[in-house]
Amino acid sequence: MNIARNTYSFAAALVEKFRNQRLRSKLFIVYLLVTILPVTYLVSYSYHTVREQLIHQAVENVNSTIDQINTNISSKLNMYTQITTLLYLDNQLRNYLLNQYSKRDLSFLDAYDYINKTLYKILAMNPNLKSISIYTDNHTLFTDGLFIKYLDKMPADMREKTYKAQGNLIHFYSEPAEGAERTITLARSLNYLSLNYPYGIISMEITEREIYSFFEKENKNKMIFIADEQGNIITAGSKAAGIRNISELDSTGYMVIRKTITNGWQTVVLLPYSEVLGQARKASANMLVISIACMAAAALFIYLTSTFMTKRFETLLQQIRKVERGSFQLPAAPLGNDEVGQLSLALHRMAATIEELFHDVYKKELAANEAEMTSLQAQINPHFLYNTLASISALATIHNNPQVHRMADDLARFYRISLNKGKKSITIEKELKLTEHYVSIQKNRFEGLFEVHYDLDESLFPYTTLKLIIQPFIENCINHAIWDDESRMNIIVRLKADGDDVIIQVIDDGMGMAAETAESLLSKEEGKGGYGIFNVDKRIKLAYGEGYGVKLFSRLGIGTSVVIRIPKSAIYL
Repeated sequence: MNIARNTYSFAAALVEKFRNQRLRSKLFIVYLLVTILPVTYLVSYSYHTVREQLIHQAVENVNSTIDQINTNISSKLNMYTQITTLLYLDNQLRNYLLNQYSKRDLSFLDAYDYINKTLYKILAMNPNLKSISIYTDNHTLFTDGLFIKYLDKMPADMREKTYKAQGNLIHFYSEPAEGAERTITLARSLNYLSLNYPYGIISMEITEREIYSFFEKENKNKMIFIADEQGNIITAGSKAAGIRNISELDSTGYMVIRKTITNGWQTVVLLPYSEVLGQARKASANMLVISIACMAAAALFIYLTSTFMTKRFETLLQQIRKVERGSFQLPAAPLGNDEVGQLSLALHRMAATIEELFHDVYKKELAANEAEMTSLQAQINPHFLYNTLASISALATIHNNPQVHRMADDLARFYRISLNKGKKSITIEKELKLTEHYVSIQKNRFEGLFEVHYDLDESLFPYTTLKLIIQPFIENCINHAIWDDESRMNIIVRLKADGDDVIIQVIDDGMGMAAETAESLLSKEEGKGGYGIFNVDKRIKLAYGEGYGVKLFSRLGIGTSVVIRIPKSAIYL
């Protein structure tokens, strides 16, 4: 118990002492432990695992080399297969080989000429091809000993195996004479109509050197062999005396890797273990030296880093306290591009954003005041207006002119609703009444040229809206969309709900406008039609937010559709 208590007390004292250290000292101790301990473990672990890793890498590299060699050999053999296929499908060549020639028949000269030209052309196009011959059993076609030979001159086992292959390309090779170069023979039977009736054999010879060239540059520090299905060596990078089969190789001290080519041949690589292990020992020794040097330098760099880090934190703290005091103009102190630097950059951006938000709020207040001033300037002194309209109405009654009386009455009602005692908002019902009075006035001027239809959801009448948001669009239809004095234009005013929003649509079948004109109406104040379309959109956005406002859709010659979106609100502004 005493030992446990003493250990706990000692550990608590160390933790308390560490907690009271300066940040620089804490960082130095933590970084030192975090750096040295993993590096020590890494050196020990790497020393024991680098051998297996390098061996695995060596095997992968050899496998990649073998795959490349096999691909190159297969491509070359496939090319020769295609050559035999061209001859196999040559009907003229088949006719010449099958034709029975009499002693006085000179047409065999045409056969010689055609065969010579064809095979010479193949030899010219394939310089690595040592020879090409066609073996035939047609003894009426005289042999030239070069391109045309008789089947009985071909080794019996080669002839038999070629026939058994039934049109597939097979490979033969034989031991050369003393001092001669080893060759590989590729043979394929020529069949007429059916595989059961062969009429000849195509034979091509390539040198061992051509196969050897595919891995000639890969022989460094390893031995490479190409063998057939039975393990007989076709060619090898190491000319081991007396070795004819892979089974005769002494693989002691070698890593043996082999892969099969598509035609049945196999590529065998012998990689010395001494080469791989020597690299592993060298790499491990170098890693040990470098790790020790790194650990020695780590302490110095850790100390410098901890000093540098704490200094930048102090600078950052000063910037934060400056923002806390309300000063958003921070000095551009370079703190780097790491996390501390990014934190400083974020602080600068946050300060700039806060300052910009203050300016935006100020600008919006100015814009709201300006819009309000514009609205107030548009209002007419109500007492003077009402008295004037009353006088006009009285004169119209005296002179028995009901049309003027009705216009003056509609105009008085229009301005009584629009002025609304200086308030910016009215109910949707009053806004629609205001629109009806305006339409009534304009019908006296444009009699018979337009008709207004209403499609209204009366349940939305109690909600409030900014005043004079429909009339400018009616005015725009009347002033700009009427075709001529003979065509009547229809205007539809529609009121409907869309979730928590109110949608007001003004649709006409008038002249319409180009897309560029429609976009310009919402980008600047047009100066016509009451408050203007731009003014309506701007006032709605200032009152309700950027999610609300006006959208304009129009096609020249078809008509225009205006969509006004406002929230469902019962608040008077």
